[in-house]
Amino acid sequence: MRFRALTIGFVLILAGCTNIKVEPVERQYQISKICIEENPKVVVGDFVDGLQLLLRKHHIESQLYTRSVPSTCEYRLTYTAIRSWDFSAYLSDASISLYKGNQKIGFAHYHLTGEGGFDPSKMATVEEKMEPVINQLLGQNK
Repeated sequence: MRFRALTIGFVLILAGCTNIKVEPVERQYQISKICIEENPKVVVGDFVDGLQLLLRKHHIESQLYTRSVPSTCEYRLTYTAIRSWDFSAYLSDASISLYKGNQKIGFAHYHLTGEGGFDPSKMATVEEKMEPVINQLLGQNK
């Protein structure tokens, strides 16, 4: 009995678990361009580049802005991203909110439970981790 409990515990530690929560954008929104509000607190260096690549896969162009929202931006995106460390840095948590004007029209959250444990897939790229998240958020635009 003890062996079984230890085995199950070990497997859970190895597996790590990814949680994704998405409130998708409704079909009524036809998005072709998004302005991304730069978040200087995010130190996941390739996060915005990965995000922009995934948006392009949905035929959505994006531009980064730092201060006030440009007047040409109908849609804007805000984000947070947290990195964790093992042998190197990796994305362990990210949230994305999508707005039309000041109205939130979509939300997505990615989280590695237990920072991924010993699961080697935790070292996947931002694009690999965030692709299913962005696909669910913008599925109708693909």
